[in-house]
Amino acid sequence: MGETRAYPVYRSEGGDVAAVIAVAVSLVGCGELREKTSVNLNAELLRVEDVVRAREVFPQGWFWGGGEHFRGVDLPDDPGVLVRLLPMMLSVVEPVEGDLLDRAPEVLRRAGWGQIAWMALSWPAVPELGLGPEHARTGVQACFGTDANHEPAPGHTVYVHVRPGEDERAQHLAQQIGHDVMGPGEHGW
Repeated sequence: MGETRAYPVYRSEGGDVAAVIAVAVSLVGCGELREKTSVNLNAELLRVEDVVRAREVFPQGWFWGGGEHFRGVDLPDDPGVLVRLLPMMLSVVEPVEGDLLDRAPEVLRRAGWGQIAWMALSWPAVPELGLGPEHARTGVQACFGTDANHEPAPGHTVYVHVRPGEDERAQHLAQQIGHDVMGPGEHGW
């Protein structure tokens, strides 16, 4: 994909995961989905009960902790074994058309931190800003309890990813959904 700059366009200090996802989905709608566009969920699970619930929600997701990897359906049932694997990471990649976004809040509300990322979008041309279409350095990222680089951060933030130096494109995309860029760009993907 290449390097991007991640610009914050929405922040929620509260715990409304669904509202953050809705803003991110609106931002995704400003671009065009491509054949290889996917939605990715990553979450850090700190308690056995959170791992068990995440397995119920995403049985085909990948879980890893304690140096071991498991598909959700293959996770041990024994809480004593699971506690030794904590913290566990969950990773799920699905087509955009799937129902990941309907299931994600259940896991993200319990996670130490998490993110949902849409990669491989196409941003349209913005002739009035002298910007052509962009196909390589694009994306939307909704971060929960973390910033775009997985550093702890309060609240939840939606980021738009654009080519470095195209802060005008980031502002234009944010305005398309009734928001503004809220701060400087961070290192992206």
